[in-house]
Amino acid sequence: MGRTRADKLIEHYGKFSPMSMNEAGALAKKTFADAPASREDAETLLGACALFEPGDTGWRHLVVQEVRRYLLGDDERASGALPAGAEDWLIASLATMQVQPAITLELVQTIMLGAENATQRLGRIGLRSALSCMQDVAKGEAQLQANTA
Repeated sequence: MGRTRADKLIEHYGKFSPMSMNEAGALAKKTFADAPASREDAETLLGACALFEPGDTGWRHLVVQEVRRYLLGDDERASGALPAGAEDWLIASLATMQVQPAITLELVQTIMLGAENATQRLGRIGLRSALSCMQDVAKGEAQLQANTA
């Protein structure tokens, strides 16, 4: 099986990570200039989330941007409808892959705001991710206090 555009993007990003959101966006735009990410590309990007640090905002931006383009099309400002089965695919993908809670939260928020047919099922994934993000912050704060005491 040949390398996908997503594989090439992950390899290139990994050489220079972390990147700023602008750098990551430009890299993704160059990689997917001819067409939005395919389902295979989107799955590859979500699966690669475990390779990068949770606080890597460039990676988070890149993944959210490209998965959104796959699901809703190119225009970030326009609302649209998720294709049949897309929400189920996204929920299953987020449940089975090691996607950081911050990426999941931003992705779900972006899809919920852009898709007129997103359901409460997807919203519940976002709420769980928000809770997980808050718990991670509390753990980090407790760790910091323990280290400075």
